[in-house]
Amino acid sequence: MSRRAGPRAYLADTVYAELRRAILRGQFDPGEPLTEVALSHRYRVSRTPVREALAKLERDRLVRVVPKKGAFIRTLSHDEVRELYQIREALEALAIRLAAPHLDRAELEGFEARFRGLRGRGGRLGHAEVQQLGEEFHRHVAKRADNGKLLELLEQIREQIGAAWTMAVVAPRRVEGLLREHLAIIGALKRGNTGQAERLMRAHVRRVRDTIFRLVE
Repeated sequence: MSRRAGPRAYLADTVYAELRRAILRGQFDPGEPLTEVALSHRYRVSRTPVREALAKLERDRLVRVVPKKGAFIRTLSHDEVRELYQIREALEALAIRLAAPHLDRAELEGFEARFRGLRGRGGRLGHAEVQQLGEEFHRHVAKRADNGKLLELLEQIREQIGAAWTMAVVAPRRVEGLLREHLAIIGALKRGNTGQAERLMRAHVRRVRDTIFRLVE
């Protein structure tokens, strides 16, 4: 029995890891159905490991499984977005406060130069590049906070709000706003004004949340 269970468990873990990566990269739309047959063809496995992978993704709150209807990419309700962003606002501000003494000026200037470089491209700028650099900056700050649990919680929240966050980035005029907000946070950190950097980070997170609310209402 164990010899049969081993390969099946490996296939389920493989499908889970690959499908999870695809969801987090935005390869599926919110609410999109995930059929066992289609996923079996996609990953060249039987339906059993697909079913097991979907169950794990439901526990991760990335997929919603509806009895007799199937699995769907999970969408967040208005209340869930509000609650997650309340938590994210507090945690991102905490990350700034804990990281500030450990942030190297040269690293901050490096991020500043990259954000300014994107800003200088004007209308030729794609939202994906701004999103990628913004996420890199947030993760860098969280790592410099030197608090493993804080880093873990922020990553969990980012995963849950991924689709909504992408929607906010592509909203009209938000790309310019994101560049301006990140540059302001970096400027405050360079000046050693941690309190102002925290306030700017809180305002930045709230603006993203408010953009999402405007788009879904």
